[in-house]
Amino acid sequence: MSPHDLVAFFNMKLMACLIALATLVFLVPTQQATSQSLAFTHVTVIDMTGAPPKQDMTVIVKGDRIESIQKTERKLPRAIQVIDASGKFLIPGLWDMHVHFTETERTFSMFIANGVTGVRNMGGDLDDLLRWRNDVASGKLPGPQIVMCGPIIDGPQPAAHGPTLVVSSPIEGRRAVDMLKSRNADCVKVYDRLPRDAYFAIIDEAKKLNIPVVGHVPLAITSVEASEAGQKSIEHLGSFLESASTLEDELLKAERSNEPVTDPSDFPKRIAARGETMLNTYDETRAQKIFATFIKNKTWQVPTLEFKWAQTFLDDITQQGDPRLKFIPASEQQWWTPKKNFFARYRTPEYIVFRKHMFQKEMDLVGAMHKAGVPFMTGTDLSGAYVFAGFSLHHELELFVQAGFTPMEALQAATLNPALFLNEQDKRGTVEPGKIADLVLLDANPLDDIRNTQKINGVVLSGRYLSRLTLDKMLSDVAESANKENTK
Repeated sequence: MSPHDLVAFFNMKLMACLIALATLVFLVPTQQATSQSLAFTHVTVIDMTGAPPKQDMTVIVKGDRIESIQKTERKLPRAIQVIDASGKFLIPGLWDMHVHFTETERTFSMFIANGVTGVRNMGGDLDDLLRWRNDVASGKLPGPQIVMCGPIIDGPQPAAHGPTLVVSSPIEGRRAVDMLKSRNADCVKVYDRLPRDAYFAIIDEAKKLNIPVVGHVPLAITSVEASEAGQKSIEHLGSFLESASTLEDELLKAERSNEPVTDPSDFPKRIAARGETMLNTYDETRAQKIFATFIKNKTWQVPTLEFKWAQTFLDDITQQGDPRLKFIPASEQQWWTPKKNFFARYRTPEYIVFRKHMFQKEMDLVGAMHKAGVPFMTGTDLSGAYVFAGFSLHHELELFVQAGFTPMEALQAATLNPALFLNEQDKRGTVEPGKIADLVLLDANPLDDIRNTQKINGVVLSGRYLSRLTLDKMLSDVAESANKENTK
């Protein structure tokens, strides 16, 4: 090799190394951000305390905490990453308080890219959830903070799907609570078929061990009994409409004594007939008394409106198509279609009509409960058909507003209220000094239009800044992963 060729060869090697280094720097912005302080300048802060937006502010993040919030006047240190947030809006990270997930590679990226920095898993494999929760907390796994219940506690002939602890007696119920507490679960989830005596034993044991009971209202219990016993959150509105009916006893008795169906289409027919009776016998006076009980006992509601909406309008959704399907492997999509979906394939015309009546009544009920002062949190029931990690929480916020919440109140149901529920209001839920730096930077004001929560410019996850470019790359990787599974 001539001297000229040798020089050319080394120049090419040098250029290749420089390109590789530049690519590496581009691909790991989150790692760099962990050791660098951030400053969002000229930003409008919607702190979620209920105070008016604060314009032209500088928010400084140091480590994983918000260090200060002040008018954009102070000279900033040199060793700080400055994000010019002129015309942008800063809110706390969002929480989805009712999810189920069985993998993290795609799901976590979808959460984060949508500004969902915290989730409550309402039933899953205990070992997986403990590992994921610990890996996120240690920084090993990028993802939202996880609060988790572990397996669902149900009675004989369980209605619950997935990991379930079946209990048939008070002793077994107490043992289940003891096990979950000893394994460091954050909550205990109860379900439909729990026997009455086992339910109250679970509540009693959980109080002794200081672990909250959440979940469904079992068929053997009324909504008022669940609230008075101390169940901390009721999912999907529980059995409220039965309890508000003048025929409550007859409706619950019929549900408990139903014989198993032999013809699958008989099941939706039965639901529709019973449901229309329930809706036609709704009593406002009874409803107001239940509202008062929930308010007195601070019984939180997680109505999972997104799941209810998707189930109600499944035919319309599938006909319109959904661009978010690119993030879902075909093997999973097939179970979302009306022909194969468990909740949809045996529907009858009567049931479809009833579901639309029911959904509107539930929307009205959520609005009335909220107006009365019942506390609410957002939750999508991720794992259902056409419920997408992260994305669907934004539609849940829209549904809250349609039900009668102001945009501020809907946002509080996804930020401040989960912090209050978890007794972590000193750590999160608002944009204030000292709070954990889980933040969402928006291009438009969500108080003007709640749909503006979808206009995400960047996310801060425990102090790490993720730009729009980084978020897009994360979603691109999710789509690529789903496509690879489709081509296997």
